[in-house]
Amino acid sequence: MIWYLVIRRGKRPAEPQRMLAAHLDWMRDQHEQGTVLISGPSSDPTMGLYVVRASSRSVAEAIAQDDPLARDDQATIEIIEWHVHQLLGIGPFDIEAVQRAEGGV
Repeated sequence: MIWYLVIRRGKRPAEPQRMLAAHLDWMRDQHEQGTVLISGPSSDPTMGLYVVRASSRSVAEAIAQDDPLARDDQATIEIIEWHVHQLLGIGPFDIEAVQRAEGGV
């Protein structure tokens, strides 16, 4: 599995309550399925961030584009492939181990 950081930027200053409710229902479903691992808004209420676990970028894009806010053209989506090496202090913290994790050395 590959990790993707998704940045959702609202196109309008405030989303209608109906769209926000649909987005939150969708997000709950994604968490329950294990495709979204962490999510929430930034301090700027027009931007949300979440981490997707998917087998490929195209799968991550399909997941993100299924967000009701993206489907209804309320938001734009930016996806960044993220090679997570450390999590909660666990993982390689030396150059050789990081290179091995990346398939190098």
